[in-house]
Amino acid sequence: MPSRWIRLQAAVFLLLLGSYAYFRHARDWNTASRLILTYAIVDRGTVCLDGYEKQTGDIARFRGHYYGDKLPGFSLAAAVPYAIGKAMAGLPPHPTGVEGLKYWPSDAWITLATSGLATALTAVLLMGLARDLGCSPGRAALVGLAYGLATPAYAYATLAYGHPLCALCLLGSFRLLGDPPGAGRGDLPRIALAGFLAAYGSVVELQVGPVSAILGLDLLLQCATRRRRPGALAAFAAGAAVPTLLLLGYNTLAFGSPWEMGYFHHATEEFARVHSRENPLGLRPPEVALIGPLLWGEHRGLLFYAPVLAMAPAGWLLLIARGRVATGLVSLASALAIFLVNLSYPEWTGGWSTGPRLLVPLLPFAMVAVAACLAGDPAGTPGRWAFRLAAGLAAWGAGVMLLCQGVGARIPQDMARPIRDFAWPLWTGRMRVPGWWSSEPFARNLVSELAPGWVASLPADLKGLQFLPLVLAQGLAIGVLAFMIGRGASRPAVAPQSKSDLRVDQQEERRRADEDAEDPEAEPQRVHPDPGP
Repeated sequence: MPSRWIRLQAAVFLLLLGSYAYFRHARDWNTASRLILTYAIVDRGTVCLDGYEKQTGDIARFRGHYYGDKLPGFSLAAAVPYAIGKAMAGLPPHPTGVEGLKYWPSDAWITLATSGLATALTAVLLMGLARDLGCSPGRAALVGLAYGLATPAYAYATLAYGHPLCALCLLGSFRLLGDPPGAGRGDLPRIALAGFLAAYGSVVELQVGPVSAILGLDLLLQCATRRRRPGALAAFAAGAAVPTLLLLGYNTLAFGSPWEMGYFHHATEEFARVHSRENPLGLRPPEVALIGPLLWGEHRGLLFYAPVLAMAPAGWLLLIARGRVATGLVSLASALAIFLVNLSYPEWTGGWSTGPRLLVPLLPFAMVAVAACLAGDPAGTPGRWAFRLAAGLAAWGAGVMLLCQGVGARIPQDMARPIRDFAWPLWTGRMRVPGWWSSEPFARNLVSELAPGWVASLPADLKGLQFLPLVLAQGLAIGVLAFMIGRGASRPAVAPQSKSDLRVDQQEERRRADEDAEDPEAEPQRVHPDPGP
């Protein structure tokens, strides 16, 4: 059973990573600002972006030199696969002093090895959480696939934004803190890693700082209620100190002080009006009127672009009703914190994007609640209907995501109906690409690069056929997954306990032993040898 489960996780991981590798999206200011810092670090050994400033207007200027205006977490992480690619494949250094590039060969590799890898790993983490909550392997696979292909996570897995890496860090910390305590000092390395991930998420994107704080508060409550030893707090703080010092060191290198940030020195006036030294993120009191547009509707509605999340509210209630109070409250509080920050941000639409871009770090926490809806008896009527509902909503979301991916994954925020007025007319050939569009009508992909003549010969209303190989490969892979799951379920052998069940049993045994030790009148438990049949 464990080996079959590992194979299933690996299959979902490879399916998602292969799907992300299909696309070669063009740059925009937002992605270029992160990519050029990676190139500067690896190619030139500096955080100064002089020579790259024509690649983006999303940049900072300080004392006559150019630097990144964003936190460096994504670029630092992306430097690892880029350095490996240079060493093993001879990737050429990025040119300097040239006008903005739409494409650079290394962009695709860096994006896949950072955003794509982070999204696929997040999906696998969600599968593990779903199993811990009581989902069957098949339903756990549905949770992972729905996250990776049927929410905006799909779009941002193919773009050099910080959201996918941020989501992985926060969910990883959440998972580590949610595991039952280990024995003795063996628990401390996991807690230190949880602290590192919680802090690194904020080094990738400052706006998720409240979630990092929620995760730290969760650990504090665990220690206060004696579910963990007090030393766990020190381990968490030690882990969190590493990314924090990394950020302070970067700020010192770039701006001469650990307390300076790129947000304070925007070179572009439209960004400088939002971000400042006094208010780095430009936050304002939450605008209640934005709740509706951020939750539903074609413009930036979360439930339009990730309809499977409509099951999340019921899932949070189920978690609490089933006694998984900490899991339910921490995931709900994390999702609400991210939503609240988006309500308070002047550029709440996220600019050119697919769906509510700034809510992407919220998606894994909401998918935990979706998994709770799929947990329980899969043969019962409620279980069957929950599975059918989740599968149907995921199929709808996957269709919407493919429409957006096909036209570049970023649609301007001033289009009130991005699907009906932009994506669908392009797919059906009823609209020529607008003059202001920054790339081709359809995103570059493996087929358009391997068979450009065939794609060019397609009539306007059939250009979407270049994505048919992707859809067929995904369908075939999902069919193989279903076969793997069905084959495992049909075996008559009794499956051993999952790791989560064993952990719960061990925790319960320790709790009973502690109670017996505290009660001097407790009857000692006697273990007799098995008398045989």
